[in-house]
Amino acid sequence: MKARSAWLEDLSRAYRRLAERLRQTKPMTWGLLWLSLLTAVPLWLVEYPPIQDLPQHLAAIRIWKDYADPALHFSDFFEIELSKTQYLAYYGAARLLAIPLGVVVANRVLLTVAICALPFAMRSLLRALGRDQYLSLLVLPLTYNTQLILGFLNFVAALPLALWGLSLAVKLRAEPSRARWAGLALVSVVCFYSHPVPFALLVLGSVLSLAGADFVGSLRRLAPLLPAALTALIWLGTSPAGRAVRAAATLGASPIGPRPQFASVSANLRDIPNWLTDVLNSERDEQLFIAWCLVVLCIVALGAEAPEAEKDALKVSLVRRLGLLAPVCVLAFFLAPTSYDWIWPINARFPYLALIFLIPILPRVPRRWQVVLGTGATLITLLTVHAIGTAFREFQDEVGELDRAIASIPPGRKVCGLIWDRYSRNIKFAPFLHSVAWYQVRRGGAVMFSFADFPQSPIRFRENNRPPRVPPRWEWQPENLRPELDLEFYDYVLTRGGPGRIAVTPEWRRSFESGAWRVFERVAR
Repeated sequence: MKARSAWLEDLSRAYRRLAERLRQTKPMTWGLLWLSLLTAVPLWLVEYPPIQDLPQHLAAIRIWKDYADPALHFSDFFEIELSKTQYLAYYGAARLLAIPLGVVVANRVLLTVAICALPFAMRSLLRALGRDQYLSLLVLPLTYNTQLILGFLNFVAALPLALWGLSLAVKLRAEPSRARWAGLALVSVVCFYSHPVPFALLVLGSVLSLAGADFVGSLRRLAPLLPAALTALIWLGTSPAGRAVRAAATLGASPIGPRPQFASVSANLRDIPNWLTDVLNSERDEQLFIAWCLVVLCIVALGAEAPEAEKDALKVSLVRRLGLLAPVCVLAFFLAPTSYDWIWPINARFPYLALIFLIPILPRVPRRWQVVLGTGATLITLLTVHAIGTAFREFQDEVGELDRAIASIPPGRKVCGLIWDRYSRNIKFAPFLHSVAWYQVRRGGAVMFSFADFPQSPIRFRENNRPPRVPPRWEWQPENLRPELDLEFYDYVLTRGGPGRIAVTPEWRRSFESGAWRVFERVAR
């Protein structure tokens, strides 16, 4: 009874401490939290968000989670190889959350956490640098950018980790502590296992922040990066994906191997708007981005007349050092390849990153203007959420009877996806491209096209029971498929648009049709 009473007393004290902290939470924190949660609402509005690579990520998580389920037959077609993938952080967290929540909801929770974490991570960095915290509001109108709509979920999750890591590095330089040392070590490792580009910027920013004139002291301060650096070096040298990333970063290619692909300076200049927040087929997102740019220009103009209030020489120096990250991103956009082997896009990630790393170095403005500019950023965020939410709901009408098409195929089968009609009237890119992976998410089995053939995937096809290998960009060219030769492995074919020659091939009969969706079943042999 005494032990139980002590436990209840400890719980009561913990509750009182939490309640006191919540009472002391500033309105800015609550406002940022609610605005961040509101920004994530479009992800929850529809069953099928128009995010291009999303079904492939969900399929990988489902295979990992339910690998041993005999009804789904995942173990018949796949092997799990976690040692070769760099995406362990996102997939691992999703796999754990999927146990109580299911794969689809778990992924939505993770994306919501990533969206909400970004402004708070930015605010943490701003605080560490002694900058104005209202600037953290500027990241929210940039949430629905090309990286998210293309479905680069690991990249989206890695960015708040990179910002939090940088804030720890700045704090570690100003006031060293074991907790900050351990925190930077942990965050940098998790960031590495999320995505290489934000990780590289975290490392660069940390080196800029922690290095100094004292060589020994610099080494001591940089020591938290050692675990992640060793992990990265091992991965770069031993995994197929790591070797491809290394070759892309060094612009290397063998005479007979893949070669980096580059765009001209003029082409890159024309493409800059396409790699920021231009994700809708209407002009609404472009107008809102122009409004965001006007807010930033106002900050620059007003800041030019504001007195510099920061007297901490170290923080001023750190702001200047981290100010190099934005121009580094600009240079990377023009100098890095557009693609290498299976890696695409490469340089297209950097315009968005340049805007993110511009925010911490924006000048101070008089306090009376901070409310006005913060309100402007908030209004742009609300209008962006409305525009994106409307487009997501209208896209759901385009999805049509995909659920029924998938349900018409028995569980655990081998399904080929031929997607002629890949595009949307509302959202840019090709949100229907990987629709066949939704069958794997819902019903198991093996599908093609699949990321399981890419070296960064934690899932691999078994060599003794796998679909035939396909050439690059196969999924974009269904018209090149020869049904009588290329479909020997499959039991079913899911099509959207087309359906091409399979409709007149005797070995296949149409078993479902509704709108743009058709399912073809192999005739008994």
